[in-house]
Amino acid sequence: MELKGHLARLAGAGAAGAFASTLLFGTTASAQAASSPRAVHYQVVNGNSRNACLQVVITQSGQGRLVLATCDRSAKQVWTIAGGVFKNPATNQCLDGDGSAVYTQRCNTDGYQQWTTTSGSRKYIRHVKSGNYLHAGGGIGDRVGFRPSTGTASRWVIGRV
Repeated sequence: MELKGHLARLAGAGAAGAFASTLLFGTTASAQAASSPRAVHYQVVNGNSRNACLQVVITQSGQGRLVLATCDRSAKQVWTIAGGVFKNPATNQCLDGDGSAVYTQRCNTDGYQQWTTTSGSRKYIRHVKSGNYLHAGGGIGDRVGFRPSTGTASRWVIGRV
């Protein structure tokens, strides 16, 4: 009986690990899953800074511009991540890009909202369609953009909020 309990706990831990892996690296979950009431929330901190987080600033066009802002866990800095899709629940928009510019817009399935990350504490976040990396200089107010290769300012720490 005790062995059964240990095995059940191990199976549960394995399922939790697989789920967490799918959140960051999986491709089967949809953007809709990212908005579920039980979604895990994350802050994305620039690895070239000590306290500069990825934040959405909505423009008049309705698209979101991305900047670095002092991490404060405000709604515009919180993201859900599922199936390679980063969604900001406050704006209901997803991280998007065309290979030269990074922005947020209404979530869709056109493939331009798919991202992958590397493993480790400081990750590189790569846009699947263009192959470019999310990049920012590390300073508060810096605009977030793309770089074709990795570098210190292209590292990010994704932490649970």
